[in-house]
Amino acid sequence: MQLSCILILLIIIASMKYLIIKLLFLISLFTNIYAHPHTFIEVEPTIDIKQNSINNLHIKWTLDEMTSMMLIMELDVNGDGKFDKEENSYIYENYFSSLVEQNYYMKILSDKKRITIKPKNFKASINKDKLVYAFDINKNIDTKNLKIDFHDEDLFVGLMLEKKFIKINGIKKEKINQLKKQIFGVK
Repeated sequence: MQLSCILILLIIIASMKYLIIKLLFLISLFTNIYAHPHTFIEVEPTIDIKQNSINNLHIKWTLDEMTSMMLIMELDVNGDGKFDKEENSYIYENYFSSLVEQNYYMKILSDKKRITIKPKNFKASINKDKLVYAFDINKNIDTKNLKIDFHDEDLFVGLMLEKKFIKINGIKKEKINQLKKQIFGVK
């Protein structure tokens, strides 16, 4: 009798361990389900190269239709279908500049050292009913051992970079695809 009670107790304890592990797995699974992008951005970088060094990196973001529609309704105060100087300043100060904490969704590594950026020439516009942000990064960065990645660590923004979106100026055509793969990791 005593031995059977001990066996039953051991079975219950083993079952509880299994149940706890199963519950922890399910909790982690459900929390990851809710961590997904709410906004999608097409990223179009244009690089100007002189003597194996980037002297300007121009970034163009095109936001998805849903996000664009909501933001344009809010930000195009006068409803003329474009952003004037005051609206651009407001967008920069209240929407764009706060992205400094995320390094503007960019990770630039030169010789495995992270480079912080300071965008210049910010301009918001509307193109085919989509909100577009454009800005420059004027920083001399050697292209050797350079990696540039666009991402949001919190997974609220999905940044999409395709090979066809990348433009590289100042080098021979034969080297463009090689640099796209080396710098951005696209094939």
